Parts: sequence; structure tokens; C-alpha cells
Amino acid sequence: MRALAPTRAGHVSVGGVRTHFEVFGTGEPTVFLLMPDVITQARAWKAQVPFLARSFRVVTADPRGNGGSDRTTDPADFAFERMVEDAWAVLDEVGATAAVLCGVCSGAGLALVMAAERPERVRGVVAINPGLPLTPPHPWKVAYDFDAVLGTDEGWAKLNRHYWLRDWPGFARFFFGQLFPEPHSTKQVEDMVGWAQGTTAEVNLADSEAPPSGYSGEAAARAACAAVRCPVLVITGSEDRCQVPERGRIVADLTGGEHVEIDGAGHLPMARDPVLVNLLLRDFISRATR
Repeated sequence: MRALAPTRAGHVSVGGVRTHFEVFGTGEPTVFLLMPDVITQARAWKAQVPFLARSFRVVTADPRGNGGSDRTTDPADFAFERMVEDAWAVLDEVGATAAVLCGVCSGAGLALVMAAERPERVRGVVAINPGLPLTPPHPWKVAYDFDAVLGTDEGWAKLNRHYWLRDWPGFARFFFGQLFPEPHSTKQVEDMVGWAQGTTAEVNLADSEAPPSGYSGEAAARAACAAVRCPVLVITGSEDRCQVPERGRIVADLTGGEHVEIDGAGHLPMARDPVLVNLLLRDFISRATR
């Protein structure tokens, strides 16, 4: 049972791959809760949708490879530029000439790039634990060779091609256990692990092999952030084990944006601390579009 049913649902197609979207509420402005990473679904925003839809028109979309969107195992289909095209196609389909964009991890990077490329269509950006290459990654994420056959599958050794193919659910359980370091996060972990079963190891391997984009390096990521002209709110968790929190602080500095760090929070505060995140989003959207 969902807390709020969509007023509209449909698909857009880019390069032969369909992206599923939903619309909630009828207010202004349009707020696009952008596609999360392939391992999960738009339902990752389930704690935000009913609250924000009281005041705004809210749009969500599943990423390529999960939820109601098409599965594909062609790495070219996961090029970053394709994700950008998907997002614009959704906004075009729902008739939004401009919107506030909210994203987490790679979705935060997507929002910032969209704002840099087409400033006339972006009224504000909320970037939650942004996944841009502005610092070296956490050391544990690169401690093991992703492609090698390893002699262990303990801990972050599960971030490995062969382990994914052998036990995708096991990786999801480990990964989301890491992303929620907060006590009493059992339900949030269960939700995310369940949504991870909407995709496959093969699909996620294709995503990991996507061709490099024009924003793959640190210099390009910094340039994109510096080009953003709309209001920006960056939210980081002090205990994020996926993205280095310093990346969020750099995004705030480069964009001249606001920065809120949630003490003790992990990678997905919109799921674990939804009341605080919802209020931050509502107040920022109201300020940015008044």
C-alpha cells in the first residue's frame, strides 16, 4: 500500500530504452526527484513524495535497469549522457519547462550537470551526498580489484564482478548495511535490498562498464559545478560510507550553495531521517522559487 497514488504514470524512450515515470500532486513548482543508481528504484524517495506533493508537483522516475524501466545489458545504454537525456525526456513529457532537481549520489551529479548545461530549465538543485569525483574515493571501495577472482568475499571484497554474479542478493545486503550506519535501520535496509532485486548483476555490470563521459574527471566535475547559477542545497551525512563527505562540501563551495551536514547520518538520509530531509527540501524549494 502506497501512501499516495500517482496522478499520472508513463514511459519515455531514449535510444530504444524506456524510462518509467510517475507524477504526484498539482502544485508549483515541479520538483523532479531524479533517478537513483541502478541498484535501486524511484521508491527510494517514498518518504518524500507524499509530503512534498502537498505543496508541489512531484515527478519521480526509475533508473534504466530497474523498477518499471527497461533492463539492458549494453554498457553504451548506461552512458551518463543517456541518463541526462532520460531526465530531460521525462520533464518534456510532463510539460515542465523548468523544475527543481533533487538527486542522491550519481543523481546529485546528474542534477548539477543538468543545471550547468541548461540553466534556464533548472530553478534549484538539491544534491544529497553527491557522487562526483572531486576527491579520491573511500579507501575501502578500491581496496580490492573489481575484476579479479579473489580469495575472500569478506566485507568490501563483495564489491567484485565475480561475487555479484554469484550472489547479487548477498552484495545488496552487505552494501545497504554499509549505507545505513545509523542504529535501528532494519526497515530501510530491507526496502533497499528488496528494490535491488528488481535488477540483476548483469545489468549492474553493464552500468559499471559504461563508456566514460565528459564529466568523468575531477576537472570536468569542478567546471560543471562552477557553471551552476541556480540556488543549490547540499546535504551530506557525516558517516557516509559510499561517498566521501568532503565531496559535498566542495560542491557547496563551487556552486555557492548552502551545505547541511547531518551528524551521524549515512548515505541515504532521505530514507533514514525523512522528517529533517523533507523540511530541508520544502524550505529550500520555497526559497529558491519564490
